[in-house]
Amino acid sequence: MGSERQERPKVLGARLRALRDEAGLSGCSAGPEAGVGWPTVSKVENRRLVPCSDVLERLSRALLLDEATSREVRDLSVWPLLTSYGRHGS
Repeated sequence: MGSERQERPKVLGARLRALRDEAGLSGCSAGPEAGVGWPTVSKVENRRLVPCSDVLERLSRALLLDEATSREVRDLSVWPLLTSYGRHGS
């Protein structure tokens, strides 16, 4: 499970960046559209932050994702793989 734990944030970040690009939004504009700071968008896309389900939902709405794509993004989330303390590798 260790390699999957490491790979999911990479795939999620890359997918969100691609979807943001497709939507024609910069990281600076996607953050406020989603009600989060632009550093949050950057950290998610660069694997420095694992977004909670609320942030993923907000980003999905800001990017105007359809239900299937929103589900794909949720499925890439690593929250089920995290420890009860919410940190990697604990």
